[in-house]
Amino acid sequence: MILKERSKSISHRILEVLNNRMTLSANEKVQYANQIKGLKGEKMFDHILNETGIDALVINDLLLSTKDTSYQIDSLVITDEKIYLYEVKNYSGTFVYKDNGLYSTSGHAIQDPVAQAERKRSYLYNLLIQLDYSIDIEVYVVFINSNSYIYDLPKKDAILFAGQLAGHFKDLAEPLPKQSDKNLVLAKQLIKRHNDMYHPTNLPAYSFDQLRKGIRCSSCDSFSYNKSRQNIYCNVCGKKEPAAQAIHRSIEEFKLLFPETPLTKDIAYTWCGNEWKKSRIRKVLETHYRVHNRGRGSYYTDD
Repeated sequence: MILKERSKSISHRILEVLNNRMTLSANEKVQYANQIKGLKGEKMFDHILNETGIDALVINDLLLSTKDTSYQIDSLVITDEKIYLYEVKNYSGTFVYKDNGLYSTSGHAIQDPVAQAERKRSYLYNLLIQLDYSIDIEVYVVFINSNSYIYDLPKKDAILFAGQLAGHFKDLAEPLPKQSDKNLVLAKQLIKRHNDMYHPTNLPAYSFDQLRKGIRCSSCDSFSYNKSRQNIYCNVCGKKEPAAQAIHRSIEEFKLLFPETPLTKDIAYTWCGNEWKKSRIRKVLETHYRVHNRGRGSYYTDD
């Protein structure tokens, strides 16, 4: 049973918006491409897991915070006997394992993914203690890309390759007893602690003034469109979208990029490209958000 579906990470979503509203540096473009590649690998993992029909509780993309540390778990599979933590890596190319790390043929170093996953296991274990749960946590690093080659990789039970994954899940599925209510309570507690407001620190610097304003097409990312009273029509791909939905989607992008900035009618008007009547903007705001301090000082929040 999938209790939390896979979705784009906050870093992925922010970089996606920035890629369309400013010019990313070469390194930032690589960072964005890695987010896209990582999500593709995680979806490959999901497909294999779903095909096996394992009767377990599955939580994907769980972002937890412990004191000053935030960490993302790609997938948790919760059974009555154990919790399985999966770190999915969609590396492609040739690597050599040495000095507790991976090195590409060009000499670029990558942090030891097993050590990375073990740290997450420790953080999760401590959290479970706080929640008064005692259950074993087993960690696996999954190299999901069949086009990756890793030389001198030590034999570790914690490492799985794409070709081993289906068999691994089938082995897990065979002895599984029926899920207990206690496990479901635990899973819901973990999901409740998912930190959707976490803002990564390793993102490009940006400001409101430097970003391109307007509503981008949800299909092709173009900012060029014609509009009627009820809809907008992309001039590039022809995508039709209800105007209110497009305005709301654009406002959500602003909130993603600037979570600490008060959302006002004037800011939303500017962000959407000064192309819509303020009364239309206000109607969308009042439909989806809660208004505070009606009048000149009004602003909008989710609650």
